[in-house]
Amino acid sequence: MSTRKTFGVSLSKMQANLDTFVRQEEHFTTLLCADEMMFEYTGLPETVDTKHIEDYLNISGNCAWCKSDGVLYIAPYASRAGQLDQYGDGTELTAYVPNGKTLRGIIGKDCYIMYNNTARAPELDLIFDSMILTEIEKSTNTNVLFARIAPIFSALDDNTKKAMKEIMENVIAGNLETVVSSNITDVLGIGNGDGIKVLDVFQHPERVQYVQYLSQLYDVIQRRHFAKRGLTIKTPAKAAQQSVDEIHGMDSVSWYYPVNKLNARRQALTEINRIFGTNITVEFSEIWKQEYQAYILRILKTDETAETETAEIADTERNDNNDFSDDTADNDTAGTADNE
Repeated sequence: MSTRKTFGVSLSKMQANLDTFVRQEEHFTTLLCADEMMFEYTGLPETVDTKHIEDYLNISGNCAWCKSDGVLYIAPYASRAGQLDQYGDGTELTAYVPNGKTLRGIIGKDCYIMYNNTARAPELDLIFDSMILTEIEKSTNTNVLFARIAPIFSALDDNTKKAMKEIMENVIAGNLETVVSSNITDVLGIGNGDGIKVLDVFQHPERVQYVQYLSQLYDVIQRRHFAKRGLTIKTPAKAAQQSVDEIHGMDSVSWYYPVNKLNARRQALTEINRIFGTNITVEFSEIWKQEYQAYILRILKTDETAETETAEIADTERNDNNDFSDDTADNDTAGTADNE
C-alpha cells in the first residue's frame, strides 16, 4: 500500500475519508429528498419553486422573500438587523440569492422571512442520521469482509507453496483435488511433516452473524427518522404482546412536528400574500395527507370507542342501581305482608 502523503495525510486515509463522505452524502441526499416532498405549494410565481423553498428551509432554517427590480426572489440564511422589536429580533432583512443578488428590506413591509418551524431551526438530524447510517454500513462491510477473507497459510518451501496454491485454485474453481504427492501429505501432517501453519488474524467467519443486528439497527434509525415526520416504516411482524393500539400509540408524538412545520409555513404565507399581493397556499403533499387523514380517523375512532364504552358502563351502573332498588322494594313489601 502506498505511503505517499499529500499535505501530511496519507493517500489511503484520504481515499477512506472520500468513501465515507460519498456514503454520507448519499444518505443525506436521500433523506433531504423525502423532506422536500412533505409540502405542496400553489400560486407560486415563476421565479419561485417548491424545491428551493424546502431546500432553504430544511438546510438553513429560513427562507427570505423579497422583491428586487420588481421580481420576487427567495434566499437562504436570511439575517435580521436594524432596530429591534419587543422580542429582540431585528426588523431589517439582508439575504443573498445564490446568483449574487443582494436582498434588503423592512420585514413585514417589503419583505418577509419564512421559518422551517417555530424554533426557526434547520433539520440537523439530516446530518446526524446520515452519519450514523454511514457508520452502520461501514460496520456491515467490515463484518462481511472478515467472513470472506481466506485463511493465511505459511508454507515451508516454494514447492509446497506452489502445490497448495494449485489445490486452492482447483477448490475455488469447483474441482476437488483428490490426488496429491507424498511430500504434500507430509507437510499437511499426515506423514512426518510439521503441517502447514495457518494465521488466524483475519479468520473470523462468525462475525457475519452480527450483520443481522446491524441491519436491524439500520431500520431502527430510519424508522426513528421518518416517525418524527409522521411516516411509519412497516415491519414484518409486531412485537409479542403488543396490541394495534399500542403500535399507534405514538402517532400524536409523530405528528406534532409536521403540523408545526405546516403552521410555520402557513403563518409566513399569510404575511407574504399581504405584502406582495399573491395568493400562495401550502398543504401536506399526497403521501403525508393520506397518513395525516388516517391518523385523524384513528383518533375519531378511538374517541367513538371511548364514548361507547363510557355509555355502556353508565348503562350497566344504572341497571345495577335499578335492580338494587327493585330488590329493596320487594323486600319491603314482603316484610309488610309478614307483619300483617
